[in-house]
Amino acid sequence: MRRSMLFGLASITVCLTAALPASAGVPECGNIRFEGLSNCEVRVTGECSAGCSELGIYKTACATKLVQVCKTECTLSADAGCTDSCTEQCSGECDRGVAITCSHNCFKECTTTRDVECSGAVDAVQCAATWDANCDSECDAQCVTVDGDCYQHCIECCGGSCTADANMDCQTTCQNEEFEDCEHEFRANCDASCSGDGALFCNGKYIISGSQIPACVNALLAQGVSVEAEAEVTIGPDGIDGNLSAGMCAFRPASKASLAAPFAALAAVAGWLARRRKRSSHTSS
Repeated sequence: MRRSMLFGLASITVCLTAALPASAGVPECGNIRFEGLSNCEVRVTGECSAGCSELGIYKTACATKLVQVCKTECTLSADAGCTDSCTEQCSGECDRGVAITCSHNCFKECTTTRDVECSGAVDAVQCAATWDANCDSECDAQCVTVDGDCYQHCIECCGGSCTADANMDCQTTCQNEEFEDCEHEFRANCDASCSGDGALFCNGKYIISGSQIPACVNALLAQGVSVEAEAEVTIGPDGIDGNLSAGMCAFRPASKASLAAPFAALAAVAGWLARRRKRSSHTSS
């Protein structure tokens, strides 16, 4: 028996809850990170085709895909100086009673200097996408099975961040060689889906298309994302049944209270992240 869900013909409102993991992305959604994304739309027909035609909207999707491709050659270990400096300062926060959680803090630590480093890149958006994907990949690998006290979380968090740092140049060079072909591939997939199942865009960025959309939405629901539906458009496991002429999903916290838990840890460690970068800057100058 074919399972199906009802989504809004006019709008699809998705509210993130604290249950959405702080780790990288959802596998069924191409491993895209959904934190911070908003204005998500499932597009078909004309609006979909217009979005697909814009090369450059595939940066997030391509970086997330290519970071795994490039991992076969980007295999450097974390620099000891990086991990020692990071864990020393992080452990100091543990001594002061700050709760450090690897899965919450590693990506933040890893991307602290991203915007500055990418500001001089030929393609700053692509640089940032590559940076995020590399940090996500290494932090997830390091943090997914952490079982220990605050100090252990510090060690793993810094290990993931510093491993990403060690391989950043390699990832950038490797992905640069593949990015154009990747964007054309995603554009072709997007174009082909516009007259059928459509494509999902968030903040104008291409996320996923075609029959993969139902599995993506199901995975989000399973991780605590609530969906409000208006009208009747049936999305089954193999695609969209019916003409989804427009769909809008806006990411927003379910309540102010739900914001507190996931961001408390980040706020608590903001000090050691900033001091680490500042201290590293003074040391290298």
